[in-house]
Amino acid sequence: MLSTVSEMSEHRWQLRPLALDDCDELGRVHIAVWRDAYSGIMPDDYLAGLSDERSADRWRAVAGQPLDAPARTLVVVDERGRLAGFGSAGPSRDDDAPTEWELYAVNLAAAARGTGVADRLLDELLDDRDATLWVLEDNARARAFYTRRGFVDEGGRDQHPATGAPEMRLVRRASPTMRPG
Repeated sequence: MLSTVSEMSEHRWQLRPLALDDCDELGRVHIAVWRDAYSGIMPDDYLAGLSDERSADRWRAVAGQPLDAPARTLVVVDERGRLAGFGSAGPSRDDDAPTEWELYAVNLAAAARGTGVADRLLDELLDDRDATLWVLEDNARARAFYTRRGFVDEGGRDQHPATGAPEMRLVRRASPTMRPG
């Protein structure tokens, strides 16, 4: 079921499971994506204080999980073999979750946005499962993408722990018509 390589816009993107060798590069990509995507949404001093090295250490912990762990992380690799983003999903982390499965993240570098690879990530990570996700209320681009993919506001509200930025929980109920045409 995992996609290998296909044409998307003018680029070729590969999705593959996170490997330990990816962690340093993914740490850099992850922080760069956050600084780009959350500029003006999260405080500048918080974004400036994010560390590529701490991010890479967290990714090493994820990559070191047993192969039968339920959570999945897929990396997006461009035609030159460079990481351009990632997506993660797994069991819901919420005590009051309306679904058993949660989309933890879809984070893409600017060059990968609008190419269709985010749709592929979401399809691979969620398949036909019901799922929830948390998104910053002020992240209009992400909210539009998730709405297009069938997610709706289910009323859950929280705050990003480190910044206090308001978050909202979205839910998607799986159906055979969910896949984009």
